[in-house]
This record gives sequence, C-alpha cells and structure tokens, in this order.
Amino acid sequence: MLGLICILTIILRFDSLLVIMADDLWNETRLLFHTLRQWSDTLHAELSVGAPMRGVLELILLDGPATVPGVARARGVSRQHIQQQIDALLERGFVERQANPAHKRSWMIALTDKGRAVIQSMRAEELDALSRMQVGVSDNAVLDAAQVLAAWRGALQRDLASRL
Repeated sequence: MLGLICILTIILRFDSLLVIMADDLWNETRLLFHTLRQWSDTLHAELSVGAPMRGVLELILLDGPATVPGVARARGVSRQHIQQQIDALLERGFVERQANPAHKRSWMIALTDKGRAVIQSMRAEELDALSRMQVGVSDNAVLDAAQVLAAWRGALQRDLASRL
C-alpha cells in the first residue's frame, strides 16, 4: 500500500510539474505574441501595414484566395474584424475582389501584384532581421520548439472543435 501511495505521489508531482511547465509555456507564448507584433509593426512602420493586415496578406499568400468568412475562421477572429482589414487592404490596392463560383454574394479575396510584392518583401525583411539576431539556441532547439507548439496547437484545436 505504501508503494502505491509513493507511486501516486510521484505521478501527482509529475502531473503538477507538467501543469507548471505548460503554464510557463503559455505565458512565454503570450509574451512572444505581443513582442512579435510590436517588433513587426516597428520593422514595417513605413508601410502602415499592422499585424492584423499582415496576417491576412500572409494567409492569402500561403493559402490562396479566400472569402472573408473563410479568412475569419482560419484566423480565429470575427468576420467583422476581417472585413475591416480587407477594406483597408482594398483601399491600399493590396487585395482585390474576385467572383466566387460557389457563392454569388460572397467575394473571393485575392492578392494583387502589389499586395503579393508587399507581403513577400515583409517576409524577406523579417527573415533577414531574424537571421542576424543572436538568440542563443541551436537549430535543433528551434525545430523542437516548433514541433511542441504545433502539437499544442493541434491539441487545442481538437479540444475547441469538441466544445463547439
């Protein structure tokens, strides 16, 4: 019986350690999110393209033309928020409306040549700046971190889907 209590105590301590470590990971992820947003906004200040617009441009660059509701779902934000971003991007000539064969009233939003050039330039500038930073971690640690974050994102998405 004493052995079982010791094993359960070890398991509980291990579970508590995992919870503390996960809490540390969440805190660092939130801080990184906000710092990355500030850094990106500062890096691209002359473009007047903030993080929300940049995110929309990048999503369309990587995934192709999409509807406003589709972009909102992919970004996990409201349709109204994305509509504001799309309106600003349309005004700057970075995106255009295209006919949507699947729905007559919901346009597909696509990058213009100007928008494609802007987001590709932003990504290149960011990668260049990042490559010059001395972070103090190995390439393998960066790959491990990406895998850990992807695993947690997948778990959270599955949990979210089960709650909807």
